[in-house]
Amino acid sequence: MRQLLLVLILLGAFSRAQGAENQVTNAIPLGKPGTLELLAPRDWSLQRTNLNLPDNPMTMELHSPGNTTVIRFTIYWDGFKGNLLQPSDTKMDSIVSNNAIQYVDSSIEKKIAVEPLKGPAMTGSFVRFTDAEWTPVVKNQYRALATGMFRCGNIWGTFDLLTGDKDGPLFKQALDVVKSFRREP
Repeated sequence: MRQLLLVLILLGAFSRAQGAENQVTNAIPLGKPGTLELLAPRDWSLQRTNLNLPDNPMTMELHSPGNTTVIRFTIYWDGFKGNLLQPSDTKMDSIVSNNAIQYVDSSIEKKIAVEPLKGPAMTGSFVRFTDAEWTPVVKNQYRALATGMFRCGNIWGTFDLLTGDKDGPLFKQALDVVKSFRREP
């Protein structure tokens, strides 16, 4: 019995170590505000994109293989382009809720439920929706959307998480990536 227990413990440790080996740290240098780092699966790709937003904040997309999951995040920092906005957790909840209104009518949920988001070096909140009109026929369309905000020290921003499952493994894996956000000097 003790040998079986020892084997199970070793297998668990090996599994966690193997999972960590399949992760890579992505660094996004922002200059004076610091560097935003995130931990993502090794086979995911990170790229900069341009959403033509006012003041041209840095916007990044992280794609899983086959685009089954996409995380798009826009990065700001305290004092960005002279803006004095330094959103607290309460303010972020309010912004997330106000932004989520646009998705309510086309969702299955028909309501906004702001959820807290906490990682080792970040805080934030998000709302998740299931598209009521989704059909599997259209390529690169996603059934589930989470939209939210994050803060890591003086770096903060918005994110959209697109995937095929609202509560399943793809969603949880992507949410773990967001939770891994951290600021490095």
